[in-house]
Amino acid sequence: MNHVADINSMQPLLLQLLQARGQLDAKKLDTLRKAQSKDAGPLEQLLVKLELVDDRDIAIAYSDYLATPLFDPPSDFNEFKRELSRLLPEKLCRDQMLVPVDVQDGTLDVAFINPDAMLIADELQLLTGLNIRPVIASASVVERLLEVLYRNVGVNTEFTAPTESFGEPSEPEHEKDHGNEIADDEILNLDQAPPPGQNGKIIRMVNQILEQALRTGASDIHLEPFEDECKIRLRIDGSLQELVPPSRSLFIPIVSRFKILAKMDIAEKRMPQDGAIALRTGEKRIDLRVNTVPTVYGEKMVMRILDKGAIPIELTGLGFDERQSKDLIESIQMPHGLMLVTGPTGSGKSTTLYACLNLLNESDTNICTVEDPVEYKFNGMNQVQVKSQVGLTFASALRAFLRQDPDIIMVGEVRDQETAQICLKAALTGHFVLSTIHTNDALSAVSRLQDMGVEPFLLASTLRVLEAQRLIRRLCKECKQPYDIDVETAKRNGLQAGEKLFKPKGCSTCRGSGYKGRLGVFEVIRITPKMANLIQSRAALPDLRQSARDQGMKLLADNAIDKVRLGLTSLEEALTVCMADE
Repeated sequence: MNHVADINSMQPLLLQLLQARGQLDAKKLDTLRKAQSKDAGPLEQLLVKLELVDDRDIAIAYSDYLATPLFDPPSDFNEFKRELSRLLPEKLCRDQMLVPVDVQDGTLDVAFINPDAMLIADELQLLTGLNIRPVIASASVVERLLEVLYRNVGVNTEFTAPTESFGEPSEPEHEKDHGNEIADDEILNLDQAPPPGQNGKIIRMVNQILEQALRTGASDIHLEPFEDECKIRLRIDGSLQELVPPSRSLFIPIVSRFKILAKMDIAEKRMPQDGAIALRTGEKRIDLRVNTVPTVYGEKMVMRILDKGAIPIELTGLGFDERQSKDLIESIQMPHGLMLVTGPTGSGKSTTLYACLNLLNESDTNICTVEDPVEYKFNGMNQVQVKSQVGLTFASALRAFLRQDPDIIMVGEVRDQETAQICLKAALTGHFVLSTIHTNDALSAVSRLQDMGVEPFLLASTLRVLEAQRLIRRLCKECKQPYDIDVETAKRNGLQAGEKLFKPKGCSTCRGSGYKGRLGVFEVIRITPKMANLIQSRAALPDLRQSARDQGMKLLADNAIDKVRLGLTSLEEALTVCMADE
């Protein structure tokens, strides 16, 4: 190793090394500084471009300084082992300028072009399940090897980690759904034992987190870093419950493992990222939607668990009563019009829309959806993912749909005036449109759309049905306790004094909470001629609600109280999501 103590320590390491080796004199340094004022590219690239040094000189300097072997390139690049391309994904190799060059006895040799690139070695070890031995190579050699290994292969090349180390065989060909991006990638098999050793420990911990989330029926998994600790929390029945956390030192490897499974850039920790994981346990296939955001203490990760098999085909399976199901089904089977679903984030709006689309999904019907993100993928539906960074927004996708001869259009959310206007235009020109909008209840959607500049006469002629929903906790069947409601509480909430209701107690089945599972509270407002006249005449919201009740429609509060009477939930839980009397 060359000593550089007598060189200006304020200079970049590479310049110190080259000066110590006598390969960079004052004249060349002056040339470099002038060029740097105009070119902010990588230092190595600039030195070679200016022909101040050869890229092999740079590689030798780094190799000597780091005491790391210098990779000896093959005499014939075309005979290089192309099977190495299965070990690391092409995008990662090109982004980080590294390349696998050999694998023997559980050790993978990876060629790097500088010390900074070598910082990713731990993540590569997690990714492959192999020990990583860094070697140094010149940039031209790495570029040439990348072309050889990934020749005629796109940037989304599938890679295969050794199954004896990673424990994740690819999904059999006959099980693949080629219309599904996740299904085309490897599926994590939770039933397969992880390998021994440190890598196996991380894989085992990740699998345990996933297994516990599935076992408890969690809807989300939260991985959160803090200054001296980390937290892993599961959202179960709408409430976050904490698991025993790993040590802070294991948090980053666990997050990196999840990022690898989600096909995210494990080197990018400064920007939010989105990804997806497909996993299998037994015969069941589960998808996870993954999102990371950088916090002051590191990356926070949240995973939404998506179980396609949990979407009921029948609306009554969601919790609609008989009248609500009838109104909803008759409304969505109309040849044209607009259906809007309202409710807060996580209230099951997408599930309701998918259940409606399932009923409408026939071979003679052209269904087009634009979503952000596409949570579930269905055969027979043309589903489009919003990509605002390339100009593919709800509005632009909707405009394109109108030239695609659709019968039914589903829009993930009406977020702005442009999207609202195009939805109404589609509903007026022979299409049935389903979408969501953020309001407190169903009829508030009328006011919201008017605020967006939509004329009342257009709403009156296009709206067919408005639906609002909330999710509330279901009482545990094993331990719920009956009690008689007192006179004052009954009067205040529209109940009969002495009526028998149920309250939570807590047992081992419900983990002491008194609740197990969730159920929906709904209001379905069918736009009858009377309701349409009120909307056209700009009737106030209380008048619209009263008219709906007069026509036998139940609002959120009414439906919640019905579920309290049936013993499905407690009065206290019902009152957390809606007022008893608006």
